[in-house]
Amino acid sequence: MITSLIRSVLPDAPMLIVTVGFLPEDQAGDLGLPEAVEVVDLDEIDPAAALDAPGSGIVGIVARTSTDLRRAASFAPLLPKARHIVVGVAQSAPHRPLAFPAVTADWRAMREFQARRGPKGDWAVEARFTRPMPVGEFVATMVRGFDGHRPQESPSTRVALAGAGASHWRPGDPGVTPMSEQGPLSDPGEFRPADLVFRSTGQEPLQWSDPRVPVVDRPRIGRLSWSALGTPGGTAEAESIMPLLSQVDAVPPVDERSVNPIGFVSTPELGTGSLTQTGGHWSVRTGEAHVVRFHPSGAVTDADVAALRQLRAVNIEWGRHSGPVAAVRVIAGLAAAGVPLRTSHIPTWARALGTELTELIVGMCDADLDDDLRREEYSIRLRRAALRTHSAEARWRNLAVTAGLEVPDRSQVSVVLCTRRPDFLGFALAQVARQRHVDLELVLTLHGTSADRPEVKAATAGFDRPLTVVEVPSEVSFGTALNHGVARASGRYVAKWDDDDWYGPDHLADMLLAFSYTGADLVGGLSQLVYLEEIDLTVLRPGGASERSSRYLSGGTLVMDRRIFDAVGGFRPLPRNVDTGLLRAIESVGGQIYRTHGLGYMLHRRAAGHTWTQPVTHFLRRSTRQWRGFRPSALIAAEEIRGSAASPSKGAVTDE
Repeated sequence: MITSLIRSVLPDAPMLIVTVGFLPEDQAGDLGLPEAVEVVDLDEIDPAAALDAPGSGIVGIVARTSTDLRRAASFAPLLPKARHIVVGVAQSAPHRPLAFPAVTADWRAMREFQARRGPKGDWAVEARFTRPMPVGEFVATMVRGFDGHRPQESPSTRVALAGAGASHWRPGDPGVTPMSEQGPLSDPGEFRPADLVFRSTGQEPLQWSDPRVPVVDRPRIGRLSWSALGTPGGTAEAESIMPLLSQVDAVPPVDERSVNPIGFVSTPELGTGSLTQTGGHWSVRTGEAHVVRFHPSGAVTDADVAALRQLRAVNIEWGRHSGPVAAVRVIAGLAAAGVPLRTSHIPTWARALGTELTELIVGMCDADLDDDLRREEYSIRLRRAALRTHSAEARWRNLAVTAGLEVPDRSQVSVVLCTRRPDFLGFALAQVARQRHVDLELVLTLHGTSADRPEVKAATAGFDRPLTVVEVPSEVSFGTALNHGVARASGRYVAKWDDDDWYGPDHLADMLLAFSYTGADLVGGLSQLVYLEEIDLTVLRPGGASERSSRYLSGGTLVMDRRIFDAVGGFRPLPRNVDTGLLRAIESVGGQIYRTHGLGYMLHRRAAGHTWTQPVTHFLRRSTRQWRGFRPSALIAAEEIRGSAASPSKGAVTDE
C-alpha cells in the first residue's frame, strides 16, 4: 500500500499518480488521496497512449518495490513532463534503502530536491524544476542510481513493446519504444528505433502491419491464470496456450539486476517456509503467518527476497495455484536469488522451469539443507541454473535468435597466469581448460623462465583454448610481470589466476554472472576453504559474508573489467601486495568491488614458498570447521584433476 511517508510528500493538489507493482488488495479502497488525484496502474495501460500531464504540473510515480520502479523506467516515454515530480517506493531491500538520481548537465533546471526514508523500508524523493521536465527520464536516472550511477547494459537487441503488461518482459530498459499492437514501428525510410517488436496479446492478436520488423507474441498475463484457462486442456483457450507454456521463453524473465543473490545469508536464523497459493497469488508462509505475498503475475521483487533471507529453505506446495506461468515465474525468481527450494515433484505443466532447474529442485535432500556449507553449495547451483535460463539477458538472446536476428558473441575473459614454476603448469592449465559456459583465452606469463623448457612445452601442447605466451625477465617485480601479461590480453574481462590453487569448472562463469547482476567493476571471492598441506588438514574460515560489496577479496579470484584496470594504471610495480594495491586504487576512483561466493576456489597452503608469510597456526585459529585430509567444496569437482596436481619445488616463490 501507499505508505504514510509517501502520502505526506504528495501535494494536496490535482495531480497524476502512476502506480506500479501493487497487489490487488493494496489498490483496493481509499488510498487517502485528494479526490482530484488521477491514479493510473502502469501495468494496465496501453503503451500506445502517452499519459497527459495534469494542469498542476505535478506527477507522482509510486512503486511497491525497487524492482517495480525499474519496470516503470521501461515505459519512460509514456510519462508526461512535469515541474514537480515525486517518486516513492513502499518497500525496499536493505542493500537498496534509497536511490538518488544520476542527473546530468541537462538537469540544470532542478531547483529543489528532497529525499526521505521511513522506518519500514519506504522512501520518497521530491524534485522541483524551473520548467517541465520528462518524468520518464527522471525515473530512469533514479534507476541508474540503484547501480551506482552506471549505465545499465541492456540486451543488445533493441525492442519495442506493445500491449498491457509488456514491461514485465523488458525491466529497467528506458530505451524501449512503446507502441500500438498493430504498428507500424515507424514511417518507411525513417530511423527504425527497434530491431524486434514484443507484443503482450489478448485472445485475438491484431494483424501486424510492418513486415520490416519481426514480432514475438506472448499471451497477456491475465490470460494465464487457471480461472481464465480452466483446467489444462479444458477449453479452446487452454488448448491454444498450453503447448506454448512448456517452453522456457513463455515466462517473463527475472530482472537479474534487481532479483539476484545479493544479500544471501549463509547461516540463517529461521526454519523452513512453505510456498503455497493463497487467493489469486502465491505466498510464503511460516505456520499461519505470511512472510511474503507475491504479485499475481508471479513477479518476484528485491523486497520479497530480502524478507526470505533468514529462512533455511522454502518447500513448494503445488495444489491449486494462480496459473502455470505465475508458478514458474515465482520459482525461477526465488532460485535466481539463491533461495533454497525443495519439492518432491515438478508438475508436467511447469516444464518451462527448464531441465537443469527442475532436476536440482527435486534432487535436494533435507540433510544437505541442514548443513550450512552444503546449503550454500545448493544455493549457488540454483542461482546458476536460474540466471542462465531465466535472466533478462538469457531470455532476450533466445527471443532474438528465434526471431531470426543475429546476436553478438558473449564477452571474452582473458586469464592471466603469471608463474615462476613451470612444473606447476600442467595442473594450472588443466584447471583453466575445464572452465565451462565461458569464452576465454589464456595469457601465460613466464616470470623468469623460458617457453623452451620441457615442462612448459608439455603443459601447453595439450591446451586447446587460445593461448599467448609472454616471457618476462626474473628481475622485474611481480606487479610489472602481471602488467606485461595484461597488456597482451584481448578480452573485455581479465582474470588473475594462481598456479597452485584449486578452481572449480564454473569459477569464471560464476564471476561473469556476478558482473551481470551487479554491474561491478571488479568481482572476486574469499578463500573460505584452505588446504594446509603441511598437516594434511582442510579448514573453513569465516572471512565475512559473501554476495555483497566489499573491499576485501582473495587475490587468486580477481576478475576485473579491462576498462577499470586501465583507468587505474594496472598493478603497482611491487614484488608483493599487488592485489591490495589494485583494490585500493579501484576504490579510490569510485569503482565498485563486489564479493561473490568463494566456494568455487580453494587456497592450497604449502609448507613453504609463499610471499604471504603466515604460519599454519594463523589458519587454525581463524577456522570455524576442520576436516582431516583434502576436503574441497563439491563445487571444485576436484576428482576430475586431482591426479595432475604438481609437487612444490622446494624453496620456490609463489606469485600470489
